[in-house]
Amino acid sequence: MRVVFASLCFVALAVVPAAAQERPAGNPAALDQVYQCASITDQAQRLACYDTAVGRLREAQTSGDLVAVDRAQAQEVEREAFGFSLPSLPRIFGRGEDGAEPEFVEMQLTLDRVVMRRDGTATFYMTNGQVWTQVDNENPRNARAGGEVTIRRAALGSFLMSLRNGPALRVRRTQ
Repeated sequence: MRVVFASLCFVALAVVPAAAQERPAGNPAALDQVYQCASITDQAQRLACYDTAVGRLREAQTSGDLVAVDRAQAQEVEREAFGFSLPSLPRIFGRGEDGAEPEFVEMQLTLDRVVMRRDGTATFYMTNGQVWTQVDNENPRNARAGGEVTIRRAALGSFLMSLRNGPALRVRRTQ
């Protein structure tokens, strides 16, 4: 079982063994064992429990079954994934399926290059490695290398790219 241990968010990332699937959703077993030690009243037993539980936690991290990620690293992953449909990503960052608004609703990016296609639409290569493809038939005027664009979430899971002094273009992330 591969698990992310981020500040206040714990989520399974890979295939979970059948035995673990029967556990209720929540923390990884190694972390639950640490928390269970807090309820022991005898100090010597509590210390022994913590020593054992922390040893299991360290073993899980060393073997790769548990991965520690801080909030800044988790936010960077979310920022890099902007534009892709990854339904489980919000759960990794502590937001459930309750319809909460994604943290990143728009990004400012710099164009590295623009490639015009035969159909008159364009593919936009950003300096951060993202690639966005135009899906409408607007003229992508003012799209130049080095230019700043804003890409924001729009209706029904779509995205709009705003160019300086140009129209907003409907785009989708391709890389």
